[in-house]
Amino acid sequence: MTENSGRRISRGTADIVAELELRNADVVTFAELEGIAGLEPGSPQTSKVIHRLVADRWLVPLPVRGTYEFIPGRAAGPFSREDVLDPLRGLLKRRPDARVQVVLDGAAYLRGFNDRPPVTYDILVPREQPVSAALRRIYRMHRVAPDRLSGAAQLDGLAVSTADRLLVDVALWPDVLGTALRHRDHWLSRALAAADPDVVAALLRAIGSPTVAARAGYLADRFGRGDIADAIATLGRSPVLVTLVPGIDVSDASRDRRFNVVDPVGVATVR
Repeated sequence: MTENSGRRISRGTADIVAELELRNADVVTFAELEGIAGLEPGSPQTSKVIHRLVADRWLVPLPVRGTYEFIPGRAAGPFSREDVLDPLRGLLKRRPDARVQVVLDGAAYLRGFNDRPPVTYDILVPREQPVSAALRRIYRMHRVAPDRLSGAAQLDGLAVSTADRLLVDVALWPDVLGTALRHRDHWLSRALAAADPDVVAALLRAIGSPTVAARAGYLADRFGRGDIADAIATLGRSPVLVTLVPGIDVSDASRDRRFNVVDPVGVATVR
């Protein structure tokens, strides 16, 4: 038995640790560990090997059953990197057909538009897709029609909203951001600077909601992307008055007649 970063390496697990290091593994599943150990599927020995790797602090169990975070020897001590998105990666490892999308503040952070990670990540999942209670405790889950998962690109193993999609995210769930939108230096302004008018309009056209399009057009205009607002305007004006952020008193709110939006927040009015 040898030592590594204060952790033990047993003779029975040394080859497994070495293989995980070689693969630059981060999140691994029970089945993957079974294969690496060269054990038959369903072998009771697998649980014993995993128990030893956990006890020796090479693996940390994740909230998704049968998934683990691997802590490599190069890590600064025998501690988890505590990436809050690893449970989501674990879900995709176990169920490759599962669909999830990181949106709003979390996506803005991962894309570099927001300099602070969110307190809680917002995650889209198809309405009929089961989600464990463990994941619901970690993330704010939005159950949506499958076609609402769009405008994302892979980033570190996850589907993450792009700059073009982030405006749509805000227009879909403005209540998540609320009064934060009154600040001109909000991350949405940086995302909009990288957005393409035609792509944004195409995403909104596919969603087919006049309410969402109205909010998106108004937000683009207020944050200085008149060209995006113009592209959205071609989709048509909302036939009904749209409240930018539901649940806020609109009695003294200003109204934008171009998009038929009433703004109780005062978007982009605070420097």
